[in-house]
Amino acid sequence: MNKCLKLKIITKTVVLLFITVFAMGQNKSLKSVETTFEDLDFNERITGLQKINPNQLSNDDKALFYLLYGQTYYKNSNGAKALPYFMKAKDIYKTQKNYDKVIDINLIIVEMKGLTDYKYNDYKYLIDEAVDYATKRNNIPLLCKTYKEIGNNLFDSDPLKAIDYYQKAILENKKVKDSFFEANVRSNIGLVYIEKLHNYKLARKYNALAFDYYQKHKLNFNIACNYINQADLFLKEKKYDSAMIMYKKAEVLDIKDNNTNTRIILYGYMADLYKEMKDYKKALEYTDKQKVYQSINDDNEQVKAIRDIDAKYQTKEHKDEIAWLKSLTKKGGAVIVFLVALLVLIFLGYKNLRKKKKIAEQEKLIETQKLQNVLQEQELHEIDKLLEGQEKERIKIANDLHDNLGSLLATLKLNFQNLKKQDVNNDDADNLFNKTDELIEEAYQKVRTIAHTKNAGVIANQGLLPAVRNIAKKMNIPGKLTVEVIPFGLEERLENALEVTIFRMIQELLTNAIKHANATEISIHLTQHDDSLNIIIEDNGDGFNYKKIDKKEGMGLTNIEKKVEQMGGVFTIDSKEKRGTSILIDIPL
Repeated sequence: MNKCLKLKIITKTVVLLFITVFAMGQNKSLKSVETTFEDLDFNERITGLQKINPNQLSNDDKALFYLLYGQTYYKNSNGAKALPYFMKAKDIYKTQKNYDKVIDINLIIVEMKGLTDYKYNDYKYLIDEAVDYATKRNNIPLLCKTYKEIGNNLFDSDPLKAIDYYQKAILENKKVKDSFFEANVRSNIGLVYIEKLHNYKLARKYNALAFDYYQKHKLNFNIACNYINQADLFLKEKKYDSAMIMYKKAEVLDIKDNNTNTRIILYGYMADLYKEMKDYKKALEYTDKQKVYQSINDDNEQVKAIRDIDAKYQTKEHKDEIAWLKSLTKKGGAVIVFLVALLVLIFLGYKNLRKKKKIAEQEKLIETQKLQNVLQEQELHEIDKLLEGQEKERIKIANDLHDNLGSLLATLKLNFQNLKKQDVNNDDADNLFNKTDELIEEAYQKVRTIAHTKNAGVIANQGLLPAVRNIAKKMNIPGKLTVEVIPFGLEERLENALEVTIFRMIQELLTNAIKHANATEISIHLTQHDDSLNIIIEDNGDGFNYKKIDKKEGMGLTNIEKKVEQMGGVFTIDSKEKRGTSILIDIPL
């Protein structure tokens, strides 16, 4: 028998034996079997859990018992059966004030709702609570997990912001070095680039980074997902044969966790691809295979069940809402009087509406002009600082040349004059040669010191981050315009010329957002990784169709894009009319 297989069977036997003994009432802790419990398949886990009477457990073990039950069903793609167990575990952890576990379960619930037809705002409060709790407790693993979940939920609605949160997760994860977590986040980033941003070069980069880890640790579920993502890339490029090879590689893998959902997705994709390739017999075969797994896992039924269960656990809130509505009904007469009075006020105020609108437009124009003046003043200030710094640098170099090199060169000249004399004996000549050599070396070092003097200017003196914060501070107008700078990393200075170039790009993009997009909120995300700098600038302005803009009018963006490409970076714009603009810049370091 294969050695690994034999070891696996022994491990399963020990775990099942432990559960049997535990179920018979022996004084042991269920937590001691939690890790090895992962080695069991679905049926073995259910069989083991069914042997345990939760009423005979301590509160700690009872909460863990329900949590393991929920995880077992959830990993078998049955969220409807998993949710009640998660809620029971959560209730017990609440009574024990074990808020780490409560937040963990909340994130699982967020993930479940994100996979159904719930709206993000319906459960965003759970994510906000998790971020707040993890930050206050400095719980880095929980904060990483929460950032990743935010990214997952913004995947469709705001892909650039999703990438931003994924990168925050990776950056925080460097403190705990969870390689599996990082591989999963990189895989998600790759998928965003495939499905939403259509940047296939970056997609391949992130997929490859994740795949190396999955393959090394033989994580079949993750490998299968990676193959499916690679196939999606080939489909975008119309390479159907290569895509089918990836699908078939995924098909033959032995998948334990989420096998049902994975097979439903995989067979659906394979059926569609066979149709595209005109192989209708194979398309029908894989459609039938998909139906088999769909019968096991009816998504519509699960969504309905999850909503019913969710409603059950929110009964109190619903009752309170009904009571409040009834109290409003009793006061119906007062409401009618109020509405009539409101209509009268609206009618009386209508005459002033147009005047106020004109005043508002004039104020907006004035504020825009003020902002333009601020930008111009800032640019002039930067130029003045640069010129002032350059002038100081010239004076410093001149002084160094005069005070240091001048005396050295004069001494060298004197030594050479002495060497030319015929009456110098050999010992004196050797001493003069040695002294001259030392003086030449000293002069060389002085020249190196002067040559390595840093360039002057506001960027060189302060660095990129302080300079960006300074211009953001100058542009902020209370109630009119908010410019927020959100840095991650940036603990070390970049090369001076690179900092100046990046600062000019950000300055140009801020100008565009204010002058052309009429934005009132702008955020600048600066994230420094080991090998790259990520910049995301988002605004709530008018938005535009980048493909349709006149290149002459959009020379600022065009020039920035070319500059980024020359630096070996990637420039991406995500913008829609009336929905704001997000600009992503990735620059290698």
